[in-house]
Amino acid sequence: MTPKTQKPLRVFVSVGLVMLLVGCEAVRFRGITPQPTLSLEAVAASPTIAPQLLTPVPTPTPSAVPPAAAASPTPTFGLPLPQPTCASTPQWGLGDVWQNEGVRTRLGCPVSEQLGVQGEEVFFQNGHLLWRPEAGLIYALFAMEQPNGWVALVDTFQPEDADSEPSLTPPAPSAGGAIYDQPMGRFGKLWRDDPHLREKLGWAIKESDQPDAASTFVFTGAVQDFERGLLFWNGKSCFVLRTDDMSWTMY
Repeated sequence: MTPKTQKPLRVFVSVGLVMLLVGCEAVRFRGITPQPTLSLEAVAASPTIAPQLLTPVPTPTPSAVPPAAAASPTPTFGLPLPQPTCASTPQWGLGDVWQNEGVRTRLGCPVSEQLGVQGEEVFFQNGHLLWRPEAGLIYALFAMEQPNGWVALVDTFQPEDADSEPSLTPPAPSAGGAIYDQPMGRFGKLWRDDPHLREKLGWAIKESDQPDAASTFVFTGAVQDFERGLLFWNGKSCFVLRTDDMSWTMY
């Protein structure tokens, strides 16, 4: 048989094979019309396709388990605060107050020697002023045990300064109430020069309604500085002034 007589047979066989496959496909999917496959561009353009379906879902990465040696230690609660180890400790009355655990842990160790002072103080409607002469400071005390409850101010009083301001008139006392007056001397200068302080403290309280009664009291006391505050004794009470939150208390 020659090549020319074989070629038509090959074409005929190929055409027959295609027809056979098409016929089998119709038998396997009888009654079902094949749907065209959507391209990615067609899916993205369709308003009925949820956008999240177009975003590949990331494969979660398992978290690394830390080795046992790197685990954090278990915290313990309720343990007492460490006590300061000091080269020296306060003595006498200041020492008695400092031995209180709450005072000792908040103030820390002494950073100066205990000093005797001849101080002054005055009580107000809403606070208290204490003069510390050797440091040239006046401590203004407001609400006890409250943050920012006290402040240290520089004493700028000079002997030639006016003792008071006659134009400032205190309120009249109520029946059986406290007697008010403007503070005198160094406290008066500070009070008059600082309107904010004056408004916060209010008027000074006198011990009686006698004309010569004073609102300023002189005391012989002691003071000592610590790492985070100071102790100031006025001969009757000991003021604990803390600098960690600027709060104060009294013993």
